[in-house]
Amino acid sequence: MGRSRTKAASPVSEGFVQRLLAAYRVVHPGNLFKRGRIYARGRAATRTVYFVPHNRNNVRLLADAAEILVDRGIRCVFAHLDGLKRGGVARPELNARGISHIGFAELERMIRPGDMLVTGNDYAPQFFRRFIDSINFGMVRVVGLIGGARLLQPHRFVRADYILSMGPAALQQRRQPTYVVGSPVIERAVEGAGARHDEGLFVLVNFKGDIEKPADRQAIEAVAGACAKLGLAYVVSVHPTMFAKVDLPNKSTLDFAQLLPEALALVTRPSTTVYEAIACGIPVVLFPLVSPMVEFDSPMGAFKPTLSEHDLVEDIRAAVRSRPTYFEQSRDFLNANLSIDPKVPASQRIANALIDIYNR
Repeated sequence: MGRSRTKAASPVSEGFVQRLLAAYRVVHPGNLFKRGRIYARGRAATRTVYFVPHNRNNVRLLADAAEILVDRGIRCVFAHLDGLKRGGVARPELNARGISHIGFAELERMIRPGDMLVTGNDYAPQFFRRFIDSINFGMVRVVGLIGGARLLQPHRFVRADYILSMGPAALQQRRQPTYVVGSPVIERAVEGAGARHDEGLFVLVNFKGDIEKPADRQAIEAVAGACAKLGLAYVVSVHPTMFAKVDLPNKSTLDFAQLLPEALALVTRPSTTVYEAIACGIPVVLFPLVSPMVEFDSPMGAFKPTLSEHDLVEDIRAAVRSRPTYFEQSRDFLNANLSIDPKVPASQRIANALIDIYNR
């Protein structure tokens, strides 16, 4: 019998590659120029912590922690990327909360050596990535907040000097000092579990695709068809940024968190909503699948990824039946990816970590 040949593992470690990339970012001419300009400003009399949320979820994760820092006498400023090419969508949530904020251009002008920058995204868009390259490596401490699903990909958060993670999974995957701080958003979902409808009223469908793409429209229509075959009502939750574009029946105007406690089951692509559902004891049907799956490749019994729309009827039926015991069934997956401390709320844990970094 012939021996199968396997490709030898590369002798170059991921850590070595990241060090090479870091060295390149240090000596990149554009970054050197920006770094020199920032360095020339000198340290301000009062150091500032700049929060740069990319979306409303980032705002919800960081707002309360920032308030705790302000109460401790630490100057905090929120900046947004809204309106810039492939920028964020944080400004509506900042406005809704009455949080004053500055734009990116003002952030570039204001930041000084010794300040801190806290962000939920250090890898895109390109102009923001370049900005981080020009301020870190000891000049400005950059803190990356891993506050959602599928963010443990290798190319993400390599620019951060420190990591805040919602669960212990990051401890084995990040080279930087990592603080496990939980998630205020998911903690609020846990609080909402107390109002959970005993029987459930409908299948909740979380739509995060592009309705103009045939594959995404086909997926949502397949879920609707499966619910019809089962005789189950369904409600579609659409992200606010896409709400006006999505012309689907049964689309709800309510926020996802308001709908979740009354759901029989949740049908969603790999998303942070999976953790919210598990925390509420609402069974999850993972469909459609995406690449890369990251932590969802190891479901630990919490769900069975639905590989085809032909499996939807049976998978939704099985999920609904599992509702009474679902929380226990999914506990291992939840504990691996989310930390909940009943004694210390996540916002306080985030604040404690940032204060520790600030004082280093």
